[in-house]
Order: sequence, then structure tokens, then C-alpha cells
Amino acid sequence: MGSGWLPFGTLGRPHGTKGEILLCPFNKEGAGIAASQLPLAVRVVKGEECAAADIVAVRPVHAGFLIRFAGAESRESVAAMVGRQLHLPRSLFGPLGQAEFFVEDLPGCEVFLPDGQRLGRVASTFWNGAHDVMTIVADDGTERLVPTVAQYIRRFEGVNRRLILEAHE
Repeated sequence: MGSGWLPFGTLGRPHGTKGEILLCPFNKEGAGIAASQLPLAVRVVKGEECAAADIVAVRPVHAGFLIRFAGAESRESVAAMVGRQLHLPRSLFGPLGQAEFFVEDLPGCEVFLPDGQRLGRVASTFWNGAHDVMTIVADDGTERLVPTVAQYIRRFEGVNRRLILEAHE
């Protein structure tokens, strides 16, 4: 399935003068990085730009985590990272349950209704503030937006790159 990396959160404001920066995780209930063995190799991503980095310190705070990267010794050294995404190694999250999947793995999947009718292919996903949403593009180019929530997804077949959706109008 997808790459060996998964988006984990967005880097917020610098904190203090020693090079710490706020990490706001996408899923506050999901796996954390606070218990990870350090240093932790990560990727800092903005659009097509991707830079390797090592996290050397993590501490939980109300809004997420304050992290420090190797070589970042000042507020100025992390200021350019504000707004970038932090990607973690997929292996850090462990195996998924049978009915679980990563939203990152949905783009490229063929989408069908339970009766076998093909709806199209997942072109992309985005966060709308409440949940992820899939953009499904049909063969004729029309787009359909479908919430990526349990009531819409009947089955994800990762190996076959297929997604079976409930028929909702």
C-alpha cells in the first residue's frame, strides 16, 4: 500500500528559545510519539518538498507535543517549519485490525457499491474539520465527495485496492 510514511500532524508555532516547536497531531486519540524511542527519524513535508529529520526530544502539552529536532538549537532554526506536516514511519503504528485502514491508503482504490456497481476511483482525501472526505472520480469525470466514516464504508480491501461503500443518497 502507500509509502512507508504516514502524515501525523502539523508543525505549529516555535516555543521558547531552545528550538522546540509545537506538533499538532491530526488524531489526538491515535498513536503518540511520546513513547517512541529517540532519536526518531521523521519527514518534514510541504507540498512536494520533503526533508529528513530526527526528533530528539518530545513532551506532551495541551495542544499536542513540543518536539525538538537534532541540530535545532534556537527558535529561528525551527521557524521556517511552521505549517509543514510531520510524517512518521508506518512501522511505528503497528499492525491494523481487520476493519481498519489508513486514510492515506485510499487514493487510487477502485470504489464499488455492494451490488458490484463501480462508482469510480478515489482521487484524493481531505480533512473538512470534522472527518476525512474522499473525492471519488467516475469514468465520465464527475466527482462525488463521500465522508470517510464507518457508516459509509462497508469494506476496505487493501490488497485488491478496492473499497466497498454503502449506498447513501
